[in-house]
Amino acid sequence: MAYVGEPLGQHAQRRPNAPALTLEAETLTWAELERRVSGMAQALSFYPSGSRLALAIYNPVQFLISYFAIVRAGHVVTVFDPDWPEERRQKIEAAIQPVAVLIEPTSSGTGSSPYHPPSEHDPFYIGFTSGSTGLPKGFERTHSSWLESFRVSETEFGISSSDHVLIAGSMQHSLHLYGAVHALHTGASVTLFSRFDPKIISGCLQSESISVLYATPTQLHYIYETLKRQEASVPLRLGLASGAKWRPEDQTRLQQVFPNATLAEFYGASETSFLTASNGVKTSLDNSVGFPVQGVELCIGDPLHPLPVGQSGLIWTRSPMVFSRYVCGDSPDTRWKGEWLTVGDHGFLDKTGALFLTGRENRMIISSGLNIYPEEVERVLESQDGVAAAAVFGVDDPVRGECLVAIIRPKGEALKAEQLAKACRSNLGRGFVPREFHFEEKWPLTNGGKTDLAKLKTRYLAGQTQRAGK
Repeated sequence: MAYVGEPLGQHAQRRPNAPALTLEAETLTWAELERRVSGMAQALSFYPSGSRLALAIYNPVQFLISYFAIVRAGHVVTVFDPDWPEERRQKIEAAIQPVAVLIEPTSSGTGSSPYHPPSEHDPFYIGFTSGSTGLPKGFERTHSSWLESFRVSETEFGISSSDHVLIAGSMQHSLHLYGAVHALHTGASVTLFSRFDPKIISGCLQSESISVLYATPTQLHYIYETLKRQEASVPLRLGLASGAKWRPEDQTRLQQVFPNATLAEFYGASETSFLTASNGVKTSLDNSVGFPVQGVELCIGDPLHPLPVGQSGLIWTRSPMVFSRYVCGDSPDTRWKGEWLTVGDHGFLDKTGALFLTGRENRMIISSGLNIYPEEVERVLESQDGVAAAAVFGVDDPVRGECLVAIIRPKGEALKAEQLAKACRSNLGRGFVPREFHFEEKWPLTNGGKTDLAKLKTRYLAGQTQRAGK
């Protein structure tokens, strides 16, 4: 019987006084972490096995203690975002019906009987996909699906108990949560932060013996800019990114501040875990998201009638790492065909087996009868000098149905709208040129470090962005 977090006790026995978790001035040894997790698991043992307990905790150390305790006691940890509006939280609570919502760890309770460790096939974790409207989708994962993901992390990236792992974001983001939980499960030391601050994180990278960094491409961009201004070079071993496409030019720049690091990108979703990985190999495949990881099968179009090499369509996967079900919310993009799953991403495989993304069904815009993936336009815009980031979305148009608007975070010399339009026209075609280009210096990010598209669109509709000159 194996479950997520089971080895914590073994790490505490072998290295009781070694640091396990560090948050700013606070450090927990393995012995202290095990004591707190064990005590809280015992306190929670009076709940019926398999109960859902929600966590709405900002402090990442307190969050992880509670996370491992809930799991060890045989329950299902449900990750709430403390920043959810009250109305949304109430709707999710009504749908999930947790037996308790914890805002801090607890060691008090009526539990006195021994708790029964879970089976690897039991559900243990409910997370929520990021969404700007409606009820977020609550996805359920089993122990076995994450244990398989752990094996991929160790095989593909060589993460082990000798590593010191820095997590750049909050535990409410699945990338950062996964990185922290896997590192502790493996026996690696973990450093966390109360909030994302590139100056503080860059200082830690320089002063501590960090070997592995988990961050989104956006977070890495800000970390790079900070280290570059300081003319610093960091002896990192491995940089892991996910959550958005990592531009090759950004990877090249990062090598300047992480000269010895392997910069690896993996593609997947909360529902699928890893699908592909690109392990820092610089080839003509720079625009791909890598090759399928061990145990993952991919097909394009339809599992029964796959499309030929080079042709774009729905991406389907079959692997032991996929989620079980949605426990609240739903998505028409997420579909099953037997053992095959799609979450609505589109892409194609080339003759070497590398996967290239073309967009998502739920962001697809239909303008004058043309299907447009905003991600394609964003990639072209972000390849231009003077563009630090781009966000493209559709707005209602009485003639075309929808038309494109692009918001640009500029860098350096100001760009003209015609320059940007020409780049889109020459790379993608006339139908892919946004009707308007706007500039925004204060670039909003979600808790997970991604561009907050909903907030940018709201600012545009409110007339709060600056229109680019012709």
